[in-house]
Amino acid sequence: MSATQWSPASHLISPDGKWYWDGAAQEWKPIGKPVAQPATPDVTPTKPPPTPSPVQPMRGLSSFAGTIRSEDLAYGQTVLVWARWILIGTGLLLSFWTPKDLLTLQVQLAAIIALAFGNFYLHVQLLRGHPALDNVIYGASLADIGVVTALVLVQGGYPSPVFIFYFAAIVGISVAFPTQMTAGYTALVVGIYGVICLATATSDEYPAVFTRLLTIAAVAVCGNLFARHEAQRREVAIRIHDELLDEIEQDASSQPEAQPATPASKEA
Repeated sequence: MSATQWSPASHLISPDGKWYWDGAAQEWKPIGKPVAQPATPDVTPTKPPPTPSPVQPMRGLSSFAGTIRSEDLAYGQTVLVWARWILIGTGLLLSFWTPKDLLTLQVQLAAIIALAFGNFYLHVQLLRGHPALDNVIYGASLADIGVVTALVLVQGGYPSPVFIFYFAAIVGISVAFPTQMTAGYTALVVGIYGVICLATATSDEYPAVFTRLLTIAAVAVCGNLFARHEAQRREVAIRIHDELLDEIEQDASSQPEAQPATPASKEA
C-alpha cells in the first residue's frame, strides 16, 4: 500500500467504503486503517517521599532520662525518691532544732538544699513517666551518702545523731538496687562510718559503734530480701497473667465459626 495519506474530504471513496481514488497514481487503492500510535503514558514524575529528619536528642536536664534502666530500678525509683524526701525533711528539722553555730548551720543547709534540688529533678522525671538512667540513680545515692557523711563530720563524728540518716539511705538502696550494688553501697557506708567512729569515739564506745554498724548491715539485708521477694511475686503474677491470656486466645480460636442458615425453599 502506498504511503500516500488520504482523507475523506479530499478523495473519492467507493460505495462500499473500502477503496479510495488516488488521483496522482490514477488507481483505486484500499483504505488502510491508520496505524494507532502507542499512547504515550502521561507519566507524572513522582517526588520521592521526604526523608524524615532524624530526631534530635533532647538537651538539658532531660538528657539524664532514658531507657537504659534495670528492672529493679524501674520499680524502685519511687521508693528512693520518697526515702530521700524523708531524709531531707528530717535533716532540715534537726538542723534548725539544735544548731551548734552559724557555720555548721550554713553547711548543713547547703548540703540539704543541694540534695533537695537533685531529688526534685528525679521526682519530676517520675511524674512525667521518664525515670532516670541507672547511672544517675547510682550517683544520686552516692550523693545521699556523701551528704550524710558531711553532716556527721560537721557535728563531731560519733556523737552526731545524724548517723540515723544512713538508715534511710540504705533502706532505699536495698529495696531498689540489685543485690550486688546493695552489698557494695552497704560496705561503703559501714567502712566510712566505721572509720569516722574509730577516729572520734573512745574505747568505751566501741561496742556502741559495732552495734550501729551491725544495724546498718542488717537493714540492708532485710530490705534486699524484701525486694527480692517482691520481684519474685511480681514475676509470678506476670507469668500467670500471660498464661491466662494465651488460654483465652486458644479457646477463641478453637471455637467453630457459625455457618449462615440456609434459607428454606418455598414450595410453588
